[in-house]
Amino acid sequence: MESSPFRDGLVKAANGVTSLFPQGGAGVLDRIFYPLLGNRFLVDYFRKRNQRKVTRLPVPGRILVVSDIHIGDAVLLQTAVSALRDFFPDAKIDYMVKHSVACLLEGHPDISTLRPLFTGGQFPNDQDLQNVRKIAAEYDLVFNFCPFINSGQFPEPQKVFNVVTQAPAFARNEWKGRGINHISYQAHRFIYEIFHPLYPLRRARAFEGPALFLSQGAAEAAGRFEKESAGGEGPMVFLNPETASPFTQIPVRHQAEILSRLAELPCRILMGEGHSDKGLAEKILWSLPIWKRGKVALVPSRLPLDVYAALQDRSDVFISGDTGPLHLAAALKKSRERTHAFRNRTSVISVFGATPPRLSGYDSFREDYLEAGQEAPSRVVQSESSCRNFSCMHKMGKACDSRGCFRALDVDAVLSGVRDRFLSPA
Repeated sequence: MESSPFRDGLVKAANGVTSLFPQGGAGVLDRIFYPLLGNRFLVDYFRKRNQRKVTRLPVPGRILVVSDIHIGDAVLLQTAVSALRDFFPDAKIDYMVKHSVACLLEGHPDISTLRPLFTGGQFPNDQDLQNVRKIAAEYDLVFNFCPFINSGQFPEPQKVFNVVTQAPAFARNEWKGRGINHISYQAHRFIYEIFHPLYPLRRARAFEGPALFLSQGAAEAAGRFEKESAGGEGPMVFLNPETASPFTQIPVRHQAEILSRLAELPCRILMGEGHSDKGLAEKILWSLPIWKRGKVALVPSRLPLDVYAALQDRSDVFISGDTGPLHLAAALKKSRERTHAFRNRTSVISVFGATPPRLSGYDSFREDYLEAGQEAPSRVVQSESSCRNFSCMHKMGKACDSRGCFRALDVDAVLSGVRDRFLSPA
């Protein structure tokens, strides 16, 4: 994995300061680094530099978009492909993703060829990097949204546009607290800011968020699972207990309280099994009294990803920390064969600690947040944090004590979102 020494060093230094002085240190860091990293001159510099690169290149006929290796980010970053299609409707625009994501995006009308290449875990492995270099040589333009691959690793860096150049815009938006700063929205905006002054807009349309293209087989398998494991009547709540980072995972004590209180409501309950922490779901479940455990059906980690997404669509509420399944739940579900009508009525409740919820959360009640692509209200619940600061934007680079991220989560706020969804009049 390649990384930025400056970025990683900055995050490491921030971790050290907040470990010694949690609240005071965080305040000082924000006052120094948000104005430094998010200043207008830096934002304008990178935008103009990208535009100058475009003017030195021929009109592109073949474009490659390299996604981040993580599943959730691959779902979010598809909006960059759609933005490129607005300017180049006849171009070949391919999307490179992790193998496991292919079942969610096959049939996307804006993607010419889906290239499921990444095979590594959290980071691209050496074989992934070799394949990226080889394939990228076939294209006129490459948009690199993977933070673990530097532009210099591509065979022709002059035709590579790196999303890292959008980092000052993210920092500015967080600092100023204005506008939608969601990853999927900013990926779309990144493309528009480069091309709109230079190329005519060939397809004018409003921003459309991420979508999943699921098969009829996945929909039927989800229906069978619901009937066999969560049979009966009444609304269904789906709790996802695990995230990819300790800085985004809801603490076990809070999840146990959420699950216990859900069991007192007139609803069916699903809870996903952990992938990396196999015993997480059982630990939470066994904290409940016996009579409450029987209301909870576990969703096995071996369930195929597209069936999992179709099962989310059958749920009335989905609760999760910041992780891939959150973005699957929020995405609009479409039938690949156009033979199935998905509900798209899942209320998404995203729970955050120290990491910035505007980057990847969904809220229907605040203008500076992106709404989930569902015909149901979405909302963010953010806990108090002992040392929240600018470096929390880079959750994969943090190495501080994660216990301060969820210092005081308001479980009542989470449960009120559930009650509002299916106990209030339609």
